[in-house]
Amino acid sequence: MSDFGDFNSSMEDPTADFLAREKAALGDDADLFNNDIPSFSSPAPNQVPLPSVTPTEQLESRAFSPSSQNILSPPATGFGYTSPTPAGDYSAFENEFPAAEELETSQAFINASTIPDVEPEVVKQWREKQKELIAERDAESEEKKHQIVQKAREAIDEFYEEYNDKRQKAIDLNREKEDNEQQEREKAASGTVWERISREIDFKSNSSTRDVSRMKQLMTDLRKDSRAPGTIVDA
Repeated sequence: MSDFGDFNSSMEDPTADFLAREKAALGDDADLFNNDIPSFSSPAPNQVPLPSVTPTEQLESRAFSPSSQNILSPPATGFGYTSPTPAGDYSAFENEFPAAEELETSQAFINASTIPDVEPEVVKQWREKQKELIAERDAESEEKKHQIVQKAREAIDEFYEEYNDKRQKAIDLNREKEDNEQQEREKAASGTVWERISREIDFKSNSSTRDVSRMKQLMTDLRKDSRAPGTIVDA
């Protein structure tokens, strides 16, 4: 067996020999792949040998694993290498920059509550014109109201003035009538019976009636005769 060399030393662990040659080829960059490298030592005699996984297969499994594809998790490379960025920086990043949905909601709330609405110039001009029209209409309405009240007061004053005038005229007319009637009563009560009868008889001649001239003459004589019957009044 000495002619074939040390066969056991060269074929004892082919995986380790492969890794040694890869490390020699990579040089200083081989230190980047030292993290989480699984042990490929030979299995114990009593253990069932497990299929070995090459670094290339491990890299592919990690690259295409759904659980490893996290946007906010540190990026991973082959052979279990992780980025030197600590996990605390990512939590600080999440706190400083929230999710897009929360950012949109909070931004909409800020826009609705803090940012004032700027009215267009056309709307401002329309509001000013409306204010002027309303003020003008109010002034016209107030003027019309004042005129109506003034006319009503003048009408009331004129009504009472006419009423008082008519009332005074009626009072004066009634008083005059009363005075005339009083005079008539006094006149009728004065004198003799023949004098009162003569005042009641119409001595004007009328062609359509009978001739009463003789009756009139008789009444006149009786009125003038102081001794005629009925002329003496007992005291």
